[in-house]
Amino acid sequence: MWLICGLVIGIGVGVALASLLAARRVALVRGQLVATQQQAERAVSAAAGAAELSVLLAPVQAGVDALSRNAADAARHRAAADATLEQQLNDMRDQYRALNQATGAIATAMTSGQSRGQWGEMQLERILESAGLLPGVHFDRQVSVLGEEASVRPDVLIRLPAGGRIPVDAKFPFDAYWLALAEKDPIQAGALMDKHAKDVSARVNELVSRKYAQVAQGVDFAVMFLPFESLLSAAIQADATLLERAFDKRVVIATPTTMLALLRTIAFGFDRKLMQDNAEEIRDHGAQMLRRLGILAEHLADLRAGLAGAVSAYNKFTGSFDSQAMVQARRMQELGVHAQRALHAPETIDEQLRLPREDQAS
Repeated sequence: MWLICGLVIGIGVGVALASLLAARRVALVRGQLVATQQQAERAVSAAAGAAELSVLLAPVQAGVDALSRNAADAARHRAAADATLEQQLNDMRDQYRALNQATGAIATAMTSGQSRGQWGEMQLERILESAGLLPGVHFDRQVSVLGEEASVRPDVLIRLPAGGRIPVDAKFPFDAYWLALAEKDPIQAGALMDKHAKDVSARVNELVSRKYAQVAQGVDFAVMFLPFESLLSAAIQADATLLERAFDKRVVIATPTTMLALLRTIAFGFDRKLMQDNAEEIRDHGAQMLRRLGILAEHLADLRAGLAGAVSAYNKFTGSFDSQAMVQARRMQELGVHAQRALHAPETIDEQLRLPREDQAS
């Protein structure tokens, strides 16, 4: 009995416990469902908010994308510009090296008297061409001319329009001047410039000793050509009386500027002489043409006289023909002689020949 009661009680307690556990599980499941539903609602709300936010942020995103593209393009352009700048710097470096080499070559060439002479001749020839003078016509190069004592050979011998020739020497002193430019000590540089002035004066004396005036044919001076303006200005600055002494010795020191002015003047003289020669030739041809026209006028006068005589003889013949032949012909026709062709007396010429002007005037 007690056993059965215990069983019943145990079963009841078990059922109660099972009911309690089931209720708790149901409550737990219900709570999880509510939480899940709330999470789902929050998720839906968040998704809706995210969609609205993405719509609002779309222009911002487009601007950010464009900014990124522009930044990428700017980076590419900067890289290209850097490459171009680097290439230009390399080219400038190469050109600078080439310029240094050329300058060194020129400086080396200037240390030789023969090279200096060739350089001066080249510069002088360029100025001659700029002035419009032609080789073989207005000037001669390296022509040996026999003087009274010896043969001389100037670098260029310029012809003058009215006769005479100007000898030009293109060799020039350069060593002291070049050293003075490179000298940093002003005292030493001044001493080198003084030496340069003395070298220029010595070159003037050398030209005097060559006696170029003997071959100049009336021109009593020679030209010493300095291809750089600074060569003369530096020498004059060191020796103010250099030009005056050179003039007294019949040597003209010319730079490209003064040489071009001299040559342009000579070219102008040649042009004027050519115009004068052409005018004289035109005058000679005109006189010859007038002489020939006079001969033609004489022939025309003879022809007119012949025509006048022919007309007069023809008119005399027609008058005689009418009085001598036509009278007999008409008489024979009246007597019954019939001719196959009708006879008519030729008419006289009544037109008068035009008289010459002297006949009309008389």
